[in-house]
Amino acid sequence: MTLLSVNDVLNVKKPADRVHMSMSSDGKWLAFCIDGKSESRSFGVSLAVEGNTQWVCNLETGESFPIAIQANSSWGGVWSPNGETLAFFADIHGEAQLWIWTPSDCSLKLGSEIVVRPFFGFEKPIWTNDGLHIIVKSLPSQEVDDNHFSSSIPSIDAVFKNCNSKPQYYTTSKNTKDEANVSNTSWVNRYRADISLINISTGKDKTLCNGFKPAGLAISNDGKYLAFTNCTGEERINTQQNIFKLWVVTLEPNIVTKVTKIEKKVRMDYGLSFSWGLDNKTILYTTSGPLSEGGLWSVNIQYPNSAKLDFSPDGNQIRREFDGPIPLKNGEIVMIVNGSLCVYSPSRSIEKMITLDGREIVAVFPITNQSDEYVIVQTVEKCNAIYGFYCIDYETDESDKIFEEPNAHLPWFEGGSLYQKSRSHECISFFSQSANEPPILKTIDVKSKLIIVESVLNEVNKNQLGISQLIKWEKGDVTLRGALLLPKNIKGKVPVIIRVYGGSMQSNNVRYYGLSPSSADNHQLFATRGYAVFLPDLPMLRSIEPAEEISMAIENALNELVKHPQIDSERIGIIGHSFGGYSALVAITRSPRFKAAVISAGIGNLISYYTKFDPPNFNYGWVEDGQVNLGATLWEDKERYIRNSPIFDFHNIQVPVLIVQGTQDHISNEEAGPIFSSLNRLGKTAELVFYDEDHYQGSWKEENLKDYYKRVLGWFNKYL
Repeated sequence: MTLLSVNDVLNVKKPADRVHMSMSSDGKWLAFCIDGKSESRSFGVSLAVEGNTQWVCNLETGESFPIAIQANSSWGGVWSPNGETLAFFADIHGEAQLWIWTPSDCSLKLGSEIVVRPFFGFEKPIWTNDGLHIIVKSLPSQEVDDNHFSSSIPSIDAVFKNCNSKPQYYTTSKNTKDEANVSNTSWVNRYRADISLINISTGKDKTLCNGFKPAGLAISNDGKYLAFTNCTGEERINTQQNIFKLWVVTLEPNIVTKVTKIEKKVRMDYGLSFSWGLDNKTILYTTSGPLSEGGLWSVNIQYPNSAKLDFSPDGNQIRREFDGPIPLKNGEIVMIVNGSLCVYSPSRSIEKMITLDGREIVAVFPITNQSDEYVIVQTVEKCNAIYGFYCIDYETDESDKIFEEPNAHLPWFEGGSLYQKSRSHECISFFSQSANEPPILKTIDVKSKLIIVESVLNEVNKNQLGISQLIKWEKGDVTLRGALLLPKNIKGKVPVIIRVYGGSMQSNNVRYYGLSPSSADNHQLFATRGYAVFLPDLPMLRSIEPAEEISMAIENALNELVKHPQIDSERIGIIGHSFGGYSALVAITRSPRFKAAVISAGIGNLISYYTKFDPPNFNYGWVEDGQVNLGATLWEDKERYIRNSPIFDFHNIQVPVLIVQGTQDHISNEEAGPIFSSLNRLGKTAELVFYDEDHYQGSWKEENLKDYYKRVLGWFNKYL
């Protein structure tokens, strides 16, 4: 069998994380963004988009190509209303700026001299309705702190080393139970930016507002207003509930710009789940987060601070992170609730749920033609991992399948698909991939239901790659699954590596190339070397005893895995990253079934992590109410902290442990040393490797990622 190399997986072209597609109004061009890495930093380029590359596809020929090869990072392409030019961000001159690409002559033009400062990939340029101006997030005139914005996040030690011996002062005056401490170095400052209006013909810019931390931006249908959410941080220090304020800016050319606060406290995750009503006076939004009720709200911009809860579904919560409610021409509102399409009538205060037999609705495409009486949705049939697109008539509740296949499709808001309808076309463009097929770009005609364009972005020999399948088991009245990747041409039983992450439904990755949306975690690297890889569902019910929940969930998954006729139950390895590293540590302290373990950026001691001094990113909320969810302070129940900290059970470990840690990792950089020191004192077999890198391998330099996989594969080769 030919071995897949790290270079092979790093060079795979995959859609960039949460960078939306855009199609020209004539249906001839598709803009999309490819994930990547950059070896150098540019001013205004955030860690969320660094290394991305803006591409376009000619939908008549299927040819795809990048449009800014001079840039280290380019992203966010959006077509003008007339479809003649594409606006996007790029660092061609060493800093993030707005650029314009024209397909008629493939020319590039700098849109403005100002430095733009979006953080996430979905913070794209916004064209005004007349196509004459573009709205962007831009660099403030005041000095900004790049902590949590760039890819190089200094540790507290680095902060002290650079303070020129000046005293560093901190106070607990704001750290009460009911008020979070949002300082000048808080993570929310990654959103700090002005909002600017750029004249495309002259390149001149006008500041619409400053002094904010804008997240989501949306222009009203009539083009007269811009709504945006302003991030103010976490609601309380013991929770991870994010709070936003909702503001509106006037855009009418003959009216003095006015910025109005519409609502002072909106609970959301990313500040995105809002939209304009068709009356251009109402803003609709749904709430999300641990303290939210997960309902539908509305507020009239003429009556600020008068938001009302319109709808809260019985026994469910809407809680959408990346998409807002969609207003319909008949006055109703459509959104997704628990995998069903919910159609809510504000005038009658009633709702109806539209379901698809055996399928979960994962996304509703934004409506591109208000005269229609239907919406296009993305679906997944989870039992067999079948992905597709359906048309649903929201008046009659009738549905019609457009297309389905046993390949994974990312939702539109994650940058994996797009629907558009105009007079000349109605089509869906989407990335399609499977465990042994890297992403391919397809376009389907909605009416004929035929694939009309395919653009092959990657060439790969499928014959060398492993094949995936689903394993299912019952836990009470719930069916759980695991994604299993098996080597090609198996002879006898093979060793298996189980990747764990408490609370994650990892089986959803069964149709992704290498069982992962990320190239850094492509499990074909193991499969082509004779290993099976298993990614089980490990649900958590917030029981305030996470270690017990995780260990029991892993044990149940293992019991089902070892029934497989091609799995060697005597050669099981385990790997976990971040909270997955914590999960793997829990597993090896409580089960003797493993023969080798790799802990990447793991957490072993919840007490030290909880009290870690890393201003202002105190970890209280993550431990008390977040992923760990111990539900109490250390002083209220110290025994619970001890029970759920694997380090206190390290004497039970019987497996060799490889520990991997990035020194620039502000999340868990102080955990790896004590994990290794403890194992060393106990006489356990362990190795510790430090890399001058950030938290996740997806952002690492190529040489370090190659060394990482050499060590990981060597570890499993030695002990499995």
